[in-house]
Amino acid sequence: MNTANTVITDSKPATSKAEFSNFASLKLFFSLISVLGITILIGSWCPQEAQVGREKVIEQFGPDLGAKFIQYGISDIFHTPFFLGLIGLLTVNLVYASFQRVFPKLKLLKQPMPWLGVRQIAKMPTHQTLLTTAEPASAIETVAIRLRKFGYKVDVNGSQLTAHWGKFGRIASSVTHVGLLTLLTGVTITSWTGFTGFQPILLHENLDFDKSEHSRMWVGKMPDWKIHVDATRREDYPTGEPMQWYSTLSVIDPKGKVLKTQEISVNNPLTYDGVDIYQSSWGLHGINVSFNGRKQFLQLNQMGAVHAAMLPLDDKTIMIFSVRNPKDPIKVFAKIPEWQAPRILTMLELGKPAKLGAVTVTYDELVPATGLQYKSDPGLPITYIAFGFIICGVLLASIPHRQVWAAAAENGADTELVIGGNSRKGKALFERSLKKIASKLKTELAYASTPAIEAFPCPTSK
Repeated sequence: MNTANTVITDSKPATSKAEFSNFASLKLFFSLISVLGITILIGSWCPQEAQVGREKVIEQFGPDLGAKFIQYGISDIFHTPFFLGLIGLLTVNLVYASFQRVFPKLKLLKQPMPWLGVRQIAKMPTHQTLLTTAEPASAIETVAIRLRKFGYKVDVNGSQLTAHWGKFGRIASSVTHVGLLTLLTGVTITSWTGFTGFQPILLHENLDFDKSEHSRMWVGKMPDWKIHVDATRREDYPTGEPMQWYSTLSVIDPKGKVLKTQEISVNNPLTYDGVDIYQSSWGLHGINVSFNGRKQFLQLNQMGAVHAAMLPLDDKTIMIFSVRNPKDPIKVFAKIPEWQAPRILTMLELGKPAKLGAVTVTYDELVPATGLQYKSDPGLPITYIAFGFIICGVLLASIPHRQVWAAAAENGADTELVIGGNSRKGKALFERSLKKIASKLKTELAYASTPAIEAFPCPTSK
């Protein structure tokens, strides 16, 4: 009965260990990475609502297909439960793999190299053998001095020697895994607590964060402050093409106090309380005009290289206000069905009234709209740290770990000295290095009259 109980108890850890191995499998890792790569490609191909707004998705794919993309989350794929679950599975896979397969290898750094005799070293693919008249201990000490000059860390035990170089290169995989886990931590924090968005804001109006895009399982907090657009302008090339957009923004707290003011431009964002606000686009929204002192707002629509506002006067007559450049006067046209093309009536300069029959028209103000893109990325500092770990891991991976053994034994009246080793990387370079060490030893040790040195190169170097 006790035996049966023992069998049952021992079987549970084995099953649990097998389940953990499935979570740490390379097949699962590459499958998740492949799906993640495809997901990122889809997100790069389809305009994301958080960056360009929902209207851009409809404009690019049409009302029907765009609505489908919005419905199934393709246009906001990085905030979907599918993407969050994918990141979660990848995190679990890396955690299990790291603690089950990668981090335990760190114990090897403390594990000493075994002591090997002459015959064992002579069986290594890369080794050098020579005969000398020096005593075994003296020969080994000479080898130790030479290896230390080559940067090796050496241990001597009588007539035996062990040495290694680049041992810390073996922690490359552990450091890289730490970087990957840190990277996933930063991505997870941003996915669960960060937010993004895009809004076109009119001059003198406010940007709030009520329409921000974030994951459906979001646990973050929105700012209680707002952004006020104090001014916005466009600089042009001499040809009239836009060169740069600028917007002067103010951070306003709930009590109306100005906390910060800054002019932003493309690639020069405003940053406040962990939120970055970028100048993303710029356009003309409308114009304010006065008719005999009575003010009226006219919305502009882009028509090729110009923006135009239509003002019906009656069933047949339409007045058209055309704007090509914010600095140029507005052209005023009239159109009736009998005319093949609109006819120009006048040109309005800012603040200067003009007569159109019995009506005095004044161009009061051009109303631009600045496109502001914003994001909160709380995991970004952690992501920078992660890339630091990954870079260090890659650099450490380039360091070859070299191990060298040497042993000396009496061979008749002489001493037989054998030196050999291995290297996981750069085997040909290691072989040349070992030959160079043997060549130096030849000049430092007294040789017997028998053949002084035998070289057994690595088979792979032929």
